Amino acid sequence: MKSTALSAKNIIIFGVVVVLAIFVYFYFYGGSSSSSGSLLQGQPASAGEVGSSELTLLNQVESLSIDASILNDPVYKSLQDYSVAIPSQNVGRANPFSPFQGSPIH
Repeated sequence: MKSTALSAKNIIIFGVVVVLAIFVYFYFYGGSSSSSGSLLQGQPASAGEVGSSELTLLNQVESLSIDASILNDPVYKSLQDYSVAIPSQNVGRANPFSPFQGSPIH
């Protein structure tokens, strides 16, 4: 009688291990429809594609023009600077972890 109970217990454990192994397999390898195991999507850009996009961006920046006439505008010249000078302050102690003078050392 004990051998049948032990045999049934072994069958249940084996079945659980198989189901768990199948679950782990489908969790890591199944479910994604990508043919390659890569995390990257799409094809990597070739050096020519990257260079052409940088060249396009450079051409856009070079085509910008700045209108300097705004600096001669009377409204711009009437602006006033209201900034406040920040006085220099003491930085602090040379060693911030040293005990204060007059305090008991623990």
